[in-house]
Amino acid sequence: MTSAIVGIAALVVVLVAIAVLYNRLVGARNRTRYAWSDIDALLVRRAQAVPRLVEAVRGSMTHERGVFEAVATTRAGVAEVAGRGPTEARYAAEQRFGEAGASLVAVVENYPQLRASETVAELIAALQDIENDLRRARIVYNRTVQTYQDARLAFPSSLVAGAFGFGPIAYFGDAAA
Repeated sequence: MTSAIVGIAALVVVLVAIAVLYNRLVGARNRTRYAWSDIDALLVRRAQAVPRLVEAVRGSMTHERGVFEAVATTRAGVAEVAGRGPTEARYAAEQRFGEAGASLVAVVENYPQLRASETVAELIAALQDIENDLRRARIVYNRTVQTYQDARLAFPSSLVAGAFGFGPIAYFGDAAA
């Protein structure tokens, strides 16, 4: 009789431990998803801000066709991978789009009449704010991924992670903390 009680107690302890580890993994994965949603929202804002800047300066920069084409091409590349999570393809497309936006801002700053425009100045400031927010959000996201990966790979939670399909989550870019 006592061996049955000990066996049941041991089983209960194991089940509780599994539940605790499972819930920690779920929490870590959900924090990672939440941090990704912040990045995704900022990427959408940037995808809307850059074309507004293009439209605001296009008439004054008619001979800067290469800059406009780079923005359009890289924006199309972002559209192809939009909605996907933090994959290498998405990161690469977003990186190219960010670089094209930065090139556009650099070219615009060479035009004193455009820099004097309040609308253009506001669009550039908004774009720079978005880029700064993206850098911070990427750091937060990559830290949450690191926490999740640590929890997923540490023993004994690695046993629970494997049994319940907690797979790896990709970092986003090179801002890993």
